[in-house]
Amino acid sequence: MAEHFIPDVPSDPAVELLLTFARVGHDAGYPTADLEGRVSSLADAVGLEAAQVSATPTTVEISVGSLPRQRSYAIRARPALVDLDAIARLDAVVQDVLDERLTAEAALDRVVDVKSRPLRRRWFVQIAAYALAGASVTPVLGGGWHEVLAGGIVGALVGGVALSAGRTVRAEPMVAPLAAVVASFSALALAKLGLNASVEIVTLAALTTFLPGMALTIGVRELATHHLQSGVANTANALVQLLGLVFGVAVGRSVAASWFGLVQDPIPDTSFSGTHVLAAVAAGIAFTVTLRAQSRAAPLMCSATALAIVTYGIGKELLGPSAGVFVAALATGVCGGLVGALLRRSPLVFIVPGVLMLVPGSAGFNTVLQLLTGQIVSGIAAGFNAFVTAMSIAYGLLVAAVILPRRFTELRANRGRELP
Repeated sequence: MAEHFIPDVPSDPAVELLLTFARVGHDAGYPTADLEGRVSSLADAVGLEAAQVSATPTTVEISVGSLPRQRSYAIRARPALVDLDAIARLDAVVQDVLDERLTAEAALDRVVDVKSRPLRRRWFVQIAAYALAGASVTPVLGGGWHEVLAGGIVGALVGGVALSAGRTVRAEPMVAPLAAVVASFSALALAKLGLNASVEIVTLAALTTFLPGMALTIGVRELATHHLQSGVANTANALVQLLGLVFGVAVGRSVAASWFGLVQDPIPDTSFSGTHVLAAVAAGIAFTVTLRAQSRAAPLMCSATALAIVTYGIGKELLGPSAGVFVAALATGVCGGLVGALLRRSPLVFIVPGVLMLVPGSAGFNTVLQLLTGQIVSGIAAGFNAFVTAMSIAYGLLVAAVILPRRFTELRANRGRELP
């Protein structure tokens, strides 16, 4: 029997732009609401009628046209880490299309360029960033100079694991548990070798870049805004990653304890001090690399981490831990919206590092230590407190989006700008 082939439908540059942007934007780690909003804005700007967008961590579905003539497209994807450089470049494309600076064809070329030429840094710069992240977070968790030194060493080892194991897609699910094994084993080994550093603090600080605080916050925010499918998926993904870290820490500590024996950790002092501000600035520099942001974004990211930790310290003293997290997230969201509008950049460049600094700096996250160190009796309370922390951050960002005028929270056309 003869085979019949259906010829391909001629490519529409506007539709191709929409689909390519959705794919590349999903891979860049846009939150669901942000990706849907940008795809919808692009569709309106290039003249596509009645576009509808539904995004989840694993699928993006786009429908174009009125119901009788609607065409639907589905894009299968994988959950992705945040790539702030790609997000900033994609937002610039959307803004230029809205301002009528780019045609659909030119915008498509720019989006393809984002995918084909990602920001890359040398391996030693990335390992140094992991080391700096591990060292800078230890003062926030209550550590001293012993913990700073150990956190830097263990952070570098964790960075080596991340770069080596993360090169293939098949190995990606094992990166976080393997990093946790290395972190917990190395922290206890260094303590036994005479460094006299807190094993718990060093382990947690070295794993800061792997903690799913941002994913959990996004999941809770999406549930609160009725993006139920993506909210459940992001929350479940964050919980699975956290359980993977717990598994890795337990295995690494078990091996180290059987070889070296256990050590007694000192009680950390987490009271706010000026050292926390310096640590937050250093963390902002580290996050610039680990979140793959442009180097020129480093001052913004350092400002975000410093703002987050200062407002949390003040809020905690005046209002208590949970309210302090909410106030810090609110301040971060408001400042991120203002900075993004004034500098015409994505507010995520400011918001993401601020949120990441709140996660290890908040009391809710400190209670997760109980899960990571095998204190099973208080594990349920620890999990509940961590969830409350994520809720506080999510609602702080939601309130910030509500109180800011729409021009500060959405990409909008600026027709008054003179074309080059």
